[in-house]
Amino acid sequence: MGSGRSAGRSREDESPRRRLWPPPEGAGLALAGLGLIFLAHLAYGALRIEASLITVGAAALLLLACIAIPSVRRDLLRVRGLAIPAVLFGLVLLAGVLSLTPFGPAGVHPVWAYVGQTPGAATIDRSATTLELIKLLGLGCIFLVGAATGASDARAKTTVNLMIALAAIFGLWAFFSFATGTQYQTQRGRLEGTLMSPNTAGTFFAMMVIVTLGPLLRDLRGVRAGQALQAATGYWAALIILVGCLLATASRGAALGTAVGVLGLVIILFFAGRVSWSRVTLIMLAAVVAALASLYFVGERLLGRFANFDQDASSRAEMFAMHWRAFLAAPIGGYGLGTFDTIHRILLDATTFSSMWTVRATHNVYLQWLEEAGLVGALPMFGAIAAVIAISLWRGLRRTRMTYVLFALLAANLAVLVHGFTDFALQTPSVALMWAYLLGLQFSMSQGSQR
Repeated sequence: MGSGRSAGRSREDESPRRRLWPPPEGAGLALAGLGLIFLAHLAYGALRIEASLITVGAAALLLLACIAIPSVRRDLLRVRGLAIPAVLFGLVLLAGVLSLTPFGPAGVHPVWAYVGQTPGAATIDRSATTLELIKLLGLGCIFLVGAATGASDARAKTTVNLMIALAAIFGLWAFFSFATGTQYQTQRGRLEGTLMSPNTAGTFFAMMVIVTLGPLLRDLRGVRAGQALQAATGYWAALIILVGCLLATASRGAALGTAVGVLGLVIILFFAGRVSWSRVTLIMLAAVVAALASLYFVGERLLGRFANFDQDASSRAEMFAMHWRAFLAAPIGGYGLGTFDTIHRILLDATTFSSMWTVRATHNVYLQWLEEAGLVGALPMFGAIAAVIAISLWRGLRRTRMTYVLFALLAANLAVLVHGFTDFALQTPSVALMWAYLLGLQFSMSQGSQR
């Protein structure tokens, strides 16, 4: 009985004791990648053009460093299955580059003839599209950095633990700033840290809550209820901090995304044979009780925003309809990457000007991609992300080690994808950078490590 449990635990690559010194394998690479991401979070999400370009340049340099280190380069070259997402991502870049010329799929946009400039381009704003292409290249670089990091199980484990620790520290600081009023907030009464939007902060904390559940559930396997807190004290502490911050954002979409992600994690664990029906029932019951208790104590603002859902849904629906009509007017090639602001200003009229002048995104990442990139740019982008997640899930279901952590990373994708229907977190460069890194991490983790 004891030997069986020991064998099971070894298969999940669990070390009996965690030490801070000497640093675990991969700490340097993990700190470099995560340091870049969290610095971008602290730089107000890298929303300013200067900050976003610096972040992109740093991601490229970090990838060059990975290639320059022989052991990391070998690990990256061993990652299989990159061809499909790479080709699809290449098509996105190609569509974007062509939109800068008169040879885009839908030809030259009429706006260039209107202003009397020749030759024109498919995009209505060359500078905005060029900037977005540079950002996309940066996301590709950080994806490969994540893939290089996750190609070793030891490095991946170190990275996830470090990410949870950094997220908890960021959460504590954001909550302290929120409670004391020392940090400027765009919306009173809602936590946002330095991400310039409570909903964007909600996406960040939703992802990290789900990621933290992976190693927590792993450490609770075979542990009696009375010893549960002692078995994973650090993860419990991080989870409490992250859940508290998530609720303090009062983000309805983030709360829904978290619920879908947690449900997705449980379903994946069940089909992977990691939990039984009885265990699933207990986990779901505990999750429901914990969620209700959290809402009762610190979720008053979130519940109040759910009560006002109809009013907000009406304004969102009006904006979605406006931009859906714009997409239908140019469905093939769109108006050019990064051109939302210009499109939105053109669409405003006397009835919508006062209520929508300050809007800077569609609050629906899928609609915004369709509108800006058209079908020729949006569909390959959606396909590249879907390919990464599908391949990671398919390979992960056949793994026997690191599965709890891997499945948590996969489930965290659901929080991002669900919240993307009603908000613009992925339009924040630091959040997009973080998700690209996690996609690369889970992609290489899913194939397993040779050492």
